[in-house]
Parts: sequence; structure tokens; C-alpha cells
Amino acid sequence: MLKMNLIEFRDEIKTEMLGYEEITEALIEKWFENFDAFIEAKRPSSQLIYKGSNVDVTLKDETDLFMMVDRYLAAIVNEDLENYFTDWTF
Repeated sequence: MLKMNLIEFRDEIKTEMLGYEEITEALIEKWFENFDAFIEAKRPSSQLIYKGSNVDVTLKDETDLFMMVDRYLAAIVNEDLENYFTDWTF
């Protein structure tokens, strides 16, 4: 199991997203805007541990991180971002 703080997670996911030319800086920012709103609302997630103002992220392994980015890439390629964010979960 991988456990990281929010800053580490943000760095890891951004690094992975930057590996795809289809995922532009603007699209990365859009993903983080939605992620930040999810965190601020303290929506329940088995992968997030809320501790006061701190948040830790737990993943089974790096595959979970890659799958998150791959799902986002698929939504971009299929021009389906609206639906991707409508029922967005983490």
C-alpha cells in the first residue's frame, strides 16, 4: 500500500499527466480544480484520510495512480470531460 501526503500525491499525478501530450497544462489545472473541490467538500473516499486540515492519500500501489491518469486521458481523447467530472469520484 502506498501512503503519501497531499503534496506528494499532487506532484506524482501531475508528473504522470505531463507524460501525455494530450493532457495540456490547462487540462491538468482543470483536474486539480475538481480534485481540490472534492477535498474541500471532504467527500468520502476510501483513498483519502482526512486529519484536520491535512489529507493523506492511500493507494494499493502505483497502478491506482496510473489508472486515474488513464481514465482522465480516455475522457480527453473521447471528448467526454463533462461526463467524467459529473460523476467524479476519487
